[in-house]
Amino acid sequence: MGIDKPDVRFVIHHSMSKSIENYYQESGRAGRDDMRADCILYYGFGDIFRISSMVVMENVGQQKLYEMVSYCQNISKCRRVLIAQHFDEVWNSEACNRMCDNCCKDISCEVKNVTAYCRDLIKILKQAEDLNEKLTPLKLMDSWMGKGASKLRVAGVAPPQLPREDLEKIIAHFLLQQYLKEDYSFTAYATISYLKIGPKAHLLNNEAHVITMQVKKPTQSCFKTESSETCHSEGADKRREEKNSGNFQKSANMLQRSKNTGTKKRKIDDAGDECF
Repeated sequence: MGIDKPDVRFVIHHSMSKSIENYYQESGRAGRDDMRADCILYYGFGDIFRISSMVVMENVGQQKLYEMVSYCQNISKCRRVLIAQHFDEVWNSEACNRMCDNCCKDISCEVKNVTAYCRDLIKILKQAEDLNEKLTPLKLMDSWMGKGASKLRVAGVAPPQLPREDLEKIIAHFLLQQYLKEDYSFTAYATISYLKIGPKAHLLNNEAHVITMQVKKPTQSCFKTESSETCHSEGADKRREEKNSGNFQKSANMLQRSKNTGTKKRKIDDAGDECF
């Protein structure tokens, strides 16, 4: 980057770096004056395969990229701890002082069984191989979600009821765990990345084999409490309206009885007007 200024207040990565070493050096440009600075990293599913096609010819390029993907996928550990572990160093997460995104958010995580999702993806990839078709990450995602070409869908695979962002994280997790792997096609103009069945996929032949993934714990209990309070409030409002309506009707009846003669006269006059 060629920047040697002490007062850089932020460094923004529009996409993921090729390796943690690169990211550590690039983000380290900020805050050299020991004042607070922000390092923002935008990470997307497509970054993995765009960068992998660039580093595929390097000796350990893909390995370093996957380490960076793992860093981005982590939703619980302190970012400083993750970087320190990468460089075989020790860092106390309490010293982070809630500065990184994982430390500053009070998010509860849980371990989720994602084995069934992996089996579904393997079925889709096997059918594609039988049809002599290659699936890009986008095509695999569309087939899994029940979209795209009908010949690439598998009858026994139901589209998962999860947001696309969560499905992308699941596929990236399987790629990092080697249940899926990348394959490349080289043309004169581009290097195209495809997804294939990985070296660990055979472990799924054992029904007892389980694949887990750390995810954010859903906050449905809070939603239910809020809904209950809302319904309770709506019920109270309804009873209040019925009570007010009853009081209004009672007052109207009293008014009608007190002016009974005038009311009858007006009705007759109105009827007469209608006749003419």
